[in-house]
Amino acid sequence: MAQFRAKKLDLSCFVNVRVIRDHTKRKVFEQYETQRQALRYIIRNTTLPPRARAQAQLQLSQMHAYTRSTQINNRCIEGGKSRGVLRHFRMARYPFRMNALEGNIPGVKKASWYCITMYRLHESALPADFQFPADLEKLGYAINDKDQIRSLKNPDQEFNFFISKNERMNLVQREAHNTCIRTNIQSRVLASSMNITNLPLGTPSTKPHIPIYTSTNIATCNRLIVYIGESWQDLGIFAWRTIGHESIAAGSILHFIDAIQSISPESPGVLIANTGQLLWYRGGSRAVTQTTWMALPRQWAVSPPMEIDEEKNRVPGHRDAKEHVASIFDDVIPKMCKKGVAIDVIGMGDGGPIIAEYLQGNWENWKGQVKAAAIGSGSIWQGDKIVVGDFVKFWEERTRAYIQSDEPVGTPLTGREDFGCNCYSAGQNEVLERVMPMAYSDMLKFFQLVNDVPGYRELPEMTAEDVDV
Repeated sequence: MAQFRAKKLDLSCFVNVRVIRDHTKRKVFEQYETQRQALRYIIRNTTLPPRARAQAQLQLSQMHAYTRSTQINNRCIEGGKSRGVLRHFRMARYPFRMNALEGNIPGVKKASWYCITMYRLHESALPADFQFPADLEKLGYAINDKDQIRSLKNPDQEFNFFISKNERMNLVQREAHNTCIRTNIQSRVLASSMNITNLPLGTPSTKPHIPIYTSTNIATCNRLIVYIGESWQDLGIFAWRTIGHESIAAGSILHFIDAIQSISPESPGVLIANTGQLLWYRGGSRAVTQTTWMALPRQWAVSPPMEIDEEKNRVPGHRDAKEHVASIFDDVIPKMCKKGVAIDVIGMGDGGPIIAEYLQGNWENWKGQVKAAAIGSGSIWQGDKIVVGDFVKFWEERTRAYIQSDEPVGTPLTGREDFGCNCYSAGQNEVLERVMPMAYSDMLKFFQLVNDVPGYRELPEMTAEDVDV
């Protein structure tokens, strides 16, 4: 068995020698099943020469015994036993009985009929869906004076997302927590000279729409900063991890907006796109992300999520992130901003390739207004190669890529051949969503540099000395 055993076992159940052996047999059978079936076909095909059939028979007989399906035996995931295993639950009789009595198996309850004891599935036995209030205090938490979410019982404890082995319970509790944070951020954003704008423009809040954030000076500003986030993230959120570990303002757009509004003598306008919340939840009359959709109320805790109706749960013109970005540039900016406004663009995660694809296809319309671009990315460019002539020059000379790296923020890195522009460190190499909270300050300095220096362009091979200059 040693010749077949994997160096790392992907087992998540009770483990002993027999379970490991059975696991290995299943992997070997899966690997050689196609080969065995081919040999069996050759052996049974009477139209083939006898010599070929005999060679196939010999080869089949010489294959290892672990390649046979008869070697596989169902075993209990809790005790490793091979007898009395209920195949639907993958448990032996006794572990099944104990788990059923404790209520650990959804939809199974004990039923007695005269002297016969049995287990049956019944709708009345299905567990109700979990409910958690969208109130931090009722969840046992509060926001301290450092803008951090901490436990009321233990002020040093962060929010506990895993309160149970039940994934559904954890998911619903997480959504209740996230709802509290989104509400807190929205109230603070609206108090920072920002507005909520519904798309398509002019759509009332009761009708299907996608909300975005726009600054109050968007109609009069001479310069506009557009942020295109990741296609799974909530509006106004940079990184949930940063919110949990550091503070709400650090992991959201709050510090980002403050930094833009502190630019003098004239602060640029701000437009925060919403590439994540593109599903319309009719029951709550609001746009939600895919993650929130999975946490919406269900009939039972074991019920499947609601199906997405492409007509009723989508907003025309915003069916995906690409349509949403195109709508912002084709409809929102021309109608809400002054003509000829200078634009700086930030694309985070898959927002980088999306904005690059849009500008590349519409560069003739925007080359006089888009002054600079910055993208936050992993170590590999996920988009198509930049090929349009004039746009290639812009991308090479006035675009920066901030990628995951342990080097200090803003340190020049290799990667120009892959990204098509100069690459700089984002100051962390943990997760992609933390690139923006770490690097936005350096991005804004780059935008200011392009704005202050006429004809500024990035050198093909930047060094630390070039950056200092």
